Amino acid sequence: MLTASLVLMASGSLRDLITPMGYWAAWGGWAVVTLIAARPVGREPRVPGLPVWVMGSYAVLWLGMIVAAAANQHWTSAYQAMKIAVIAGMFVTMWRLVAQLSWRQLVMAMSWAVGVVLISLAVSKVWNPTGQMLVDGPREGSFLAVYGVLWKAGALFLPVFLADAVETPRAWARNGLMIATCVFLVLIDGSRTGLLLLGATALGFVAFLTWRGDLGLARRQFRPFWVAAVLLLLLQLFNTGANLEAVKSWAGGSVSEGSPGGAAAAEVEPARVLEGALSRTFETRIGEGDPARIKLLRASLGQVVVCLPLGCGFGTTGTDVGTGTLMPVHNAYLAALGDFGVLGLLGMLGFLVAAWLPIRGVLRRGGGAGHGCFVVATAGSALAYGMALMLNTFTTEMSEWGYLILMLAFAWMPAENA
Repeated sequence: MLTASLVLMASGSLRDLITPMGYWAAWGGWAVVTLIAARPVGREPRVPGLPVWVMGSYAVLWLGMIVAAAANQHWTSAYQAMKIAVIAGMFVTMWRLVAQLSWRQLVMAMSWAVGVVLISLAVSKVWNPTGQMLVDGPREGSFLAVYGVLWKAGALFLPVFLADAVETPRAWARNGLMIATCVFLVLIDGSRTGLLLLGATALGFVAFLTWRGDLGLARRQFRPFWVAAVLLLLLQLFNTGANLEAVKSWAGGSVSEGSPGGAAAAEVEPARVLEGALSRTFETRIGEGDPARIKLLRASLGQVVVCLPLGCGFGTTGTDVGTGTLMPVHNAYLAALGDFGVLGLLGMLGFLVAAWLPIRGVLRRGGGAGHGCFVVATAGSALAYGMALMLNTFTTEMSEWGYLILMLAFAWMPAENA
């Protein structure tokens, strides 16, 4: 059941294939089966009490949405509040499931989920049932996770594989493959948010190992990272070659300028494949400007002041950036403040605190205690999700919140149950 939930998270564009209602039904089916499978039997230990910080954050956010809906008679806000209540219920389900699992099972489930993402990417080279554009210049996605969605599994699963590379050095081959695949997914997606999180993850990983005194050990057990570097280049080579072959086929034997992975070429030459693989590995969109986001932030700051203290309702904080329609601000915390008032912002900030507290607990106990590396990895991933929301819109979709409920459940579960 854990693998199924991870695949649903990573397949955020599945709703385009089975409709949004079908996607929610899939999560509902998962919740029902999980609750049945995870129910206590006989003298099994009771499930630990739910973390107050997590459930309290959901409650405050939900209350802010309800108050904004009532104050503005904005029934869309009430509908979105209902979805947040369902997501909170999904956290309860995940909590009951995680209480019966181990860190090893989390690593294996993530490995299977990453495999599904990689296979769907390969299948998308020849089959696109949703009809969406899957390649746009340097950005690439699959029919299960279009660009803008694909990077999330890579960036948010990566900390767990890094932790396992330290804790389970004998699994260097598997962890090297998983680390390479996670970085690969972020690079081909091209998301600047994902790229920033990769950098933050690397810095946090080195800082934690240095604090724990394991940096020298990690250098001596460097095989997973060398394997990851080699496999990353191989993945880029295969992907670039496949893209060039696909475009050549679509164009009737010619590859057009600006097509995915290369410039004009009558034949898919090895040199061009290598050039494309290297450029997609080392050239990023980090340096590109984003005037639309800046315009949204500037316009929304003034709107927030007008809407305080109760908020103006879901999706009202934003502006027209030239498309003729209102675009919500790409900062979930500013959106929560403008849409749901002070309560909305406090609820969202509560999740950041909920992600930080397990890390603080590990730092106080000492990094070698229990499963400290995995706790920091999952809590750090939840914190990374919170950082990503600073550059993304407020959402009530399980394809987004699923990552948070999973990571917080593992981070908060007592060590003796994890």
